[in-house]
Amino acid sequence: MINVRGKMMNKTFFIAFNKLIAFEGTYSNDPDDKGGETYCGISRNNFPNWIGWIRIDHAKESANFSEVLKANMNLRGYVQDFYLNEFWLKMNCDVLPDKIAEELFELSVNCGIRRATIILQTALNVLNNNQKKYADIRTDGKFGNQTLATLQRALENVSNKLIFNVINILQGSFYIELMINNPVYEKYIGWFNRVEVIK
Repeated sequence: MINVRGKMMNKTFFIAFNKLIAFEGTYSNDPDDKGGETYCGISRNNFPNWIGWIRIDHAKESANFSEVLKANMNLRGYVQDFYLNEFWLKMNCDVLPDKIAEELFELSVNCGIRRATIILQTALNVLNNNQKKYADIRTDGKFGNQTLATLQRALENVSNKLIFNVINILQGSFYIELMINNPVYEKYIGWFNRVEVIK
């Protein structure tokens, strides 16, 4: 555990957070992005009350907008706290094996907690050998005690690698479905860089 600003944080969170920020970048305001204005992947449309928007709006008054944002260490702290509380802990990543935790964290940020949970639940249901290893669960997108217990049961009966790979396969399939149904999303082909398979 690492102490940051009086909070104890899991070391794995920082590894996952740094990987995430490499994908998410910094400031963006893409008209094709339903999330609208974003900073480090935080959508203003979805999270209008995030404290960081105050700092960002103030920085817009500067001619060196992007440089002011990079230099603001408080802003990075707000981003870390946001991802810890809104995604890492809500996906129970603090009690999962590192690689699975990192994957579910990144997936939930990019696809949303509900979609990420549906992907996880689907993966768990196809890996239980027709319920011989453990029972199916509802794919309702709610990461509650039953989903967590089923994931922990799966981790005892199926290799972490296989769980990780099936989650990523389903993630890639979700991106393809989005692009087929709405071709404007093909501009986000970089999403596929998030899909990883362990050999």
